[in-house]
Amino acid sequence: MDTRDPPPGSAAAQQQQASPTVHGMVNEAREQGVPAFEFPPDASPEDKAAMAKKAIPPGLDLSKAKASVKAAQAGDAVISDLDDVGAVVDMPLAAKNGVTNGTSQATPEVAGAPAKSSEVNGYPKAGDGEWDRTGWEPRFGSLNDALGINKDDSVTDHQTFVEANLDEKFFGEWWHNAGIIAFSCLSTWFITKIGGGLAWIILIGAVCATYYRTSIRRVRRNVRDDINRELAKSRLESEVETLEWMNSFVFKFWPIYQPVMAATIINIVDGILAAQTPGFLDSIRLSDFTLGTKPPRVDNVKTYPKTEDDFVEMDWAFSFTPNDTADLTSRQLKKKINPKVVLEVRVGKGIASKGIPIIVEDMAFSGTMKIKMKLQIPFPHIEKVDVCFLGRPTFDYALKPLGGETFGFDIGFLPGLSGFIQEQIHGNLGPMFYAPNVFTIEVAKMLGGAPIDTAIGVLAVTVHRAHGLKNPDKFSGTTDPYTVFSLNNRAELARTKTVHESADPKWGETKYIVVSNLNDSLTLQVYDYNEIRKDKELGVATFALDQLQKDPEQENLTLPVINNGKARGQIVFDVHYFPVMEGRVLEDGTKEPPPESNTGIVRFTVHQAKDLDASKSLVGMLSPYAQIMLNNRAAFTTKTKKRKNDPVWEEAHEMLITNRKTCKLGVVIKDERGFVDDPVLGNYQIKLTDLLEAKEKGTEWFNLAGAKTGRVQMTAQWKPVAIKGIAGTGGYITPIGVMRLHFQSAKDLRNLEALGKSDPYVRVLLSGVEKARSVTFENELNPEWDEVLYVPVHSAREMLCLEVMDQETLGKDRSLGATELTLNEFIKEDAEGLYQVHDEKRNRSEGLLLGRRSTPKGVLNFTVAFYPCLNIADPEEEDEEKRLLEVEEENDTVKKDPAKAESSGKDNASTASSKKLGAPEGLDSAKTPISPAFTINSHSDEGEKKPPKIKLTPEELVKYESGLLIFKIIDGQLSHKDCYLEVLMDDMLFPAFSTSKIRSKQTKFDEIGDAMVRELEFSEITLRLREHGDQGEVSVLAKLSGSTLETLKMCLNNPTVLTLKNKDGEQSKVKVSLKYIPVNMKLDPSESISNMGTLRVDILDAANLPSADRNGKSDPFCVFQVDGKEVHKTQVQKKTLHPAWNEMFETKVASRTAAKFQVEIFDWDMTSKADFLGKTDIDLTAIDPFKPQTFVYNLKGKKGEEGKFGELRLRMVFKPDYVTRTRQGSSTFHGTFAAPGKLVTGVAGAPLKVGGFAVGGISKGASFLKKNTFGRAKASAAAEEEPMIIEPEIERTTTNQTRPKSSGSAIRNVDGAGDDNLNTPKRGGSSNGLSPGSAMGGTSPHQRSRSTSSQRSVSGVIGSGPDSGTATVRLVSASGFPPGANVQVRIRAVDKNKDLLKSKSIKSSSGDVQYEESFTVQCFANQQFKIFVKDNHLFKDEELGEGLFVVDDTGSGQETIVQVGEGRVTLKTSFKSAETASNESPKAARRGLLKRG
Repeated sequence: MDTRDPPPGSAAAQQQQASPTVHGMVNEAREQGVPAFEFPPDASPEDKAAMAKKAIPPGLDLSKAKASVKAAQAGDAVISDLDDVGAVVDMPLAAKNGVTNGTSQATPEVAGAPAKSSEVNGYPKAGDGEWDRTGWEPRFGSLNDALGINKDDSVTDHQTFVEANLDEKFFGEWWHNAGIIAFSCLSTWFITKIGGGLAWIILIGAVCATYYRTSIRRVRRNVRDDINRELAKSRLESEVETLEWMNSFVFKFWPIYQPVMAATIINIVDGILAAQTPGFLDSIRLSDFTLGTKPPRVDNVKTYPKTEDDFVEMDWAFSFTPNDTADLTSRQLKKKINPKVVLEVRVGKGIASKGIPIIVEDMAFSGTMKIKMKLQIPFPHIEKVDVCFLGRPTFDYALKPLGGETFGFDIGFLPGLSGFIQEQIHGNLGPMFYAPNVFTIEVAKMLGGAPIDTAIGVLAVTVHRAHGLKNPDKFSGTTDPYTVFSLNNRAELARTKTVHESADPKWGETKYIVVSNLNDSLTLQVYDYNEIRKDKELGVATFALDQLQKDPEQENLTLPVINNGKARGQIVFDVHYFPVMEGRVLEDGTKEPPPESNTGIVRFTVHQAKDLDASKSLVGMLSPYAQIMLNNRAAFTTKTKKRKNDPVWEEAHEMLITNRKTCKLGVVIKDERGFVDDPVLGNYQIKLTDLLEAKEKGTEWFNLAGAKTGRVQMTAQWKPVAIKGIAGTGGYITPIGVMRLHFQSAKDLRNLEALGKSDPYVRVLLSGVEKARSVTFENELNPEWDEVLYVPVHSAREMLCLEVMDQETLGKDRSLGATELTLNEFIKEDAEGLYQVHDEKRNRSEGLLLGRRSTPKGVLNFTVAFYPCLNIADPEEEDEEKRLLEVEEENDTVKKDPAKAESSGKDNASTASSKKLGAPEGLDSAKTPISPAFTINSHSDEGEKKPPKIKLTPEELVKYESGLLIFKIIDGQLSHKDCYLEVLMDDMLFPAFSTSKIRSKQTKFDEIGDAMVRELEFSEITLRLREHGDQGEVSVLAKLSGSTLETLKMCLNNPTVLTLKNKDGEQSKVKVSLKYIPVNMKLDPSESISNMGTLRVDILDAANLPSADRNGKSDPFCVFQVDGKEVHKTQVQKKTLHPAWNEMFETKVASRTAAKFQVEIFDWDMTSKADFLGKTDIDLTAIDPFKPQTFVYNLKGKKGEEGKFGELRLRMVFKPDYVTRTRQGSSTFHGTFAAPGKLVTGVAGAPLKVGGFAVGGISKGASFLKKNTFGRAKASAAAEEEPMIIEPEIERTTTNQTRPKSSGSAIRNVDGAGDDNLNTPKRGGSSNGLSPGSAMGGTSPHQRSRSTSSQRSVSGVIGSGPDSGTATVRLVSASGFPPGANVQVRIRAVDKNKDLLKSKSIKSSSGDVQYEESFTVQCFANQQFKIFVKDNHLFKDEELGEGLFVVDDTGSGQETIVQVGEGRVTLKTSFKSAETASNESPKAARRGLLKRG
């Protein structure tokens, strides 16, 4: 062997030198994970190709060329899962076991691959957040504005010193010029006056002249620029520009480009014609195509400068006139080629065939087109282009269908034929291209890979009626009208039923239309139905869809029906637009996933099929087409691919889906046979949810069922749409659980206010939709919310955005920063598929970002937990599933002839695709639809494991304390419109659900929402009608509140009418149905109702206080604080160390465990600051609910030190109740709250359930039904005096006196006048004085023996509490008051400003007065009354004292003595419960059950 080195420079030497380099490149590529191949250098090209083919990974089909998606019309006839039109096709069970090996899996990321570098040549990429290198950041508007360039500054020559150094605002205006002239005159006069010389005059003149010259130059320049600018604008608006430079370029470029373009067109058209050739022809092909040697030209362009910054609008006038030779030279004329198109149709077969040419030549075209471009900042910087013709374009041609070039003649010379053809062309192009109709090209979507015909939303068109329809044919009689819907008068999309023999038809039908843009017009064509002859058009009404961009809900539209320019009647209809829901676009440009929805639009695409069974064709070549199936019914049919065993369709169809969980999609592939039945080559059916999951995994190929071989490639794209008002779920998806978010605090927030600080609150966004929000802290950058919010979630793939906002009184709230949570961190499944509880509640501190690339500013502190819903079974869902299975079995038994199912011809499918979808007939809107909460999939894989479902009876269901309340609001008869219906739960300030805007008083909602119930037994639900705007009580139009438990019992799977009332007594009725899903959660004690409520404090007395004055005494008063906020201040007791205040106050406590309750005692001084005497902290957890307890506290020093600071005696009682959250810096666990709404002691006008779940009835609490909202009694001839009604808050008691019971009545009317806040005694004024001694036997008015009825609480009965009834108070006497006083007694209810009794003024020398006056009032048994005694004078009354008392409900008949100041007032009181009165009344026996409202 020759081991010598090859000669230098030889080929062998070069190959030897290159080998190490090549091997090094291959090894380096393989190390980086990049596939690299190495071939022998002496291998032939065929061998290299074979080696490369073996190295191709399996499943990678390089021969597949993806075809473009068919461009469809802007609106398609909607096919929906509600549609029952068309024959039912026998399809295989929906399954996921048909996946083939041709699955296109997602390419995994190569391990170790280098990350994309964010630097170029050691510097950051230009444009990736670094815009300095490009000159400016992309923006709309003038370039000069972007660069900060002022045109006036461009003239820098001849600048004076003043102009270069003086700010522009100090010169350049006419008053500057006038001012400098005046200054020069006054300054020279002053210099002369003080004896200055000529030099000073010259100096002042030079300065003034320089300034004047500079200023007058600026004035002249501004005037000149303004004039030039206006002249330029007028030229742009009135004149046109020529584009000869473009025409010159096209003239030279045309010889190069035209042949290539013509060849491309021929190749594309020939392929299409070959597939569409009828069987009786041999072939159709485009034999010649040329546009000639003379190119088209742009005649002129007109620009519109006064448009918005992001729009460019121009008018282009263009022409294509190849026969116009006036501008051609003689040399160009010799080489001129005229445009010509030759279509060859070959008749016959094989040798016995003849080609017949059809020639179109000498084409000419001219017109003016308006082009309007909308710009955008992201690439490709042009969002869309709108194109339309301004007027009809003119065109000409020569058509020679027979004879060819030699003997052919132009048939356009035939009379009327040319005009007919042109009118046909204008009729087809007009609805798409002729103004005002525009053709929209979605440039951004096209370049982004989205098809241009993709749907953007759904139109719900409700046709109510028409009136005054006139038939232009006077001999046709009465009209039989129906309405046809279309877009731009194109293909029919839907039609109504026919109303026979009526000129004023009433349809009341709703049709749904999928739209791809809002630039079209909705046309409603009214036809007169005729049985024999063609239906006659009565007229057309047109509605421009662009109006929906401003207001998507257009109701009660009345448009004229126009025929030949004359009105032939009017049509009344509504149009509602429901856009496709998209994810929120963040400030950095990233887009969040769209929200989950059970309703939407599915774009089902059938791409291609392979390995079809060719044995079913006699010649071995198939002509397949595909039918798209929706729930076993044909929805769309693709084109037929002639003589293709591996057809490629690439056709898509969009359908409206109202229930994604139960929807099934399928495809049936058939072979077209012409006049005989088309045989089925195979079919496949799959659930929509499974198909969407398969697409996420990269699975697109599925094996065909019912065939030897064959597989089909199909995909689906889901677009959620929240369609409200249809019989379905309204897009609602049942949550899998709830996220518990405990927002503790935030630190160092951004301050966006110029004056003061931000007003922060936290909101929770789920897929860009606000689901919950906290209260607002005013003027605070470090808020302490300490608030818990619950957010229902639907999938572990969802993401929560926690955003801190700055609330604004005027304008939109501004973001202070946000942080995101991915739910897959908290939502996990066990081996059985059940979701697990995640309640670690780890403290998290996340920085707040305004964008992904921004710097964090501020920290949000919170905890997160997840609690799953129980997997319970719904009886309604199970019954519906059984019914569907029975229907399918019945269909299977009916099909005796299997071939009949296969022969559901293509004509039936196309007819079904053109059927018009409306609201399903016979649908009962009052019936609760199948709940989307519990979906049972009957056609599931046998091997697929599903978590077991729990079956609960209604009685067992309501035993679960925490859960999700799902409410379906069906319809309503309201007393208001242009408002919203909201649902509030417990102590929440903001609604858990709000309907869409109510447009009419008779409305149909069909909306579903949910809310978290923490404690079902004690929960309260509120329905209210609210105007748009403020969240306060001012905007509330009507309200209804009551027990959630009783309301659930009444409305569980049972549509029930609830009645809301306003302050004027007007009623609004809403039909509601409820469901309840328990949540696997143990409620935190701090969130329980027993931890919040109303605290009543009786300030009795103190002893052994320190002395602060020189006389050895003090003037003590108390100050009570909750969480640092003063809630009460007592009166000053003068000169005593043992004060007895005997005052009472009430305050709201949001959390006993977290509240800091403190009392401080001070010594009052007239001229100096009050001196500190002592303080003590009060532990509220030591107070048992509803049990009055007396506590003695040892006071401490200012720093908490022990000592001789005295004792304080208090009596306190805590009444648990929900505390409504407020804006004033309060939260769930801290702060002082406004009083919650008060409940009228009546019923809702809806039945309660007997025994928990039964038919309508009425429970205790209905004794005041004869009273209206404000408690005024109706006139009654039987009663001489009707008592007034007092509405105190309902006190809730239990047998063990530890936790409150529910009020026991279902949802009830609430006073629409608003909620009254608890009155706090004035800090320095009068208070509720109580005598330390007793009026009767030494007992305080607070301590009394309760009657049996007022103490009654029956175990197991919901609704026990203080009795309501009638109290009678008789004033007997007054004694012990100063002699000569003109004594007057007044009595009123506590916290009420209206006097119930105002006695006569009696003057007595002894101070003892006798009365015989009385009054009656309706109230509760524990109602407190306040008594005042005054010395009545003409001008000013002198107060002698006040006191408290309660009515005697024991029936003893004894007198009640009340200590009032220095005197005493003697009363006789009695109480009669409403239950006793109703039993004694003979009318009670005749009272029937309330019927459901």
